[in-house]
Amino acid sequence: MVLTFQALVGGSQASKVNATLPWIVAFYEPGPPPVVADMLTSARKGAFYEEIVKLSDIRQRLDARSILVSPRRRIGVDEARLATSFGIYVVLEGDHDGLSMASSGADIGEVNSRFVETILKNRSRRVASECRSAIVQLLREKWLTPEELVSELRLSFDARTVTAQLRSLARGGAVRLLARTVKGEGIYGLPGIQYPARGDLSRPSRLEYLERTVTEMLSNCDRPLTSTEMSERINVSQHQIRSIMRKLAGAQKAARTGDGWVFSGKK
Repeated sequence: MVLTFQALVGGSQASKVNATLPWIVAFYEPGPPPVVADMLTSARKGAFYEEIVKLSDIRQRLDARSILVSPRRRIGVDEARLATSFGIYVVLEGDHDGLSMASSGADIGEVNSRFVETILKNRSRRVASECRSAIVQLLREKWLTPEELVSELRLSFDARTVTAQLRSLARGGAVRLLARTVKGEGIYGLPGIQYPARGDLSRPSRLEYLERTVTEMLSNCDRPLTSTEMSERINVSQHQIRSIMRKLAGAQKAARTGDGWVFSGKK
């Protein structure tokens, strides 16, 4: 006997099974031993417990292998443990191997552990994706150290998740290490954003960041920029901007015009 999800979803095998009550199930095979399977189709509160009562009753009365098939995110770890305590297999929708194991009488602990491991992996992927999105959203507004990101996101994600997903974003190039603080902490931001200069930047990082940012600002602008505009954008004095412009002009990366400064190097 081969149990398929197509039979479950299509309802072609729907049957009435008599236990203490006449129950309608998605699949019934008289056996021996009998095999009964049902799909948890309802998302309403209490639907899972009704399925447990139904399958537990059939299992006890008919000594049947009872299987509950769960769509993704419908049954959690606690529910899977409860089903195990009632001797009911839990299989994730789409897991044909798990369904085959359950229908053939494999150890219930092995089958249900397989289910739990799968949903925990799926949950971890979902949390990781949500964390990466939250990090990117924060970095659109300001550049931050890992410690600052952990603090900002502490109500939603643990520190380990935040640091791991920050590394993942940095490896993929979605986030860049832009500078370091006087304590040596890395400060991360999004490529292409000109962040206001921070007061805790180390001197080498500050000079490198300002020079790089001014260069990017000029190269991405289709008109001349004045020293005042540049100083306001990145929150530094005009004296510092003039110093940077002299250096860039000497390196032939910028040139003065009547209206301000323009990029003159190679992009």
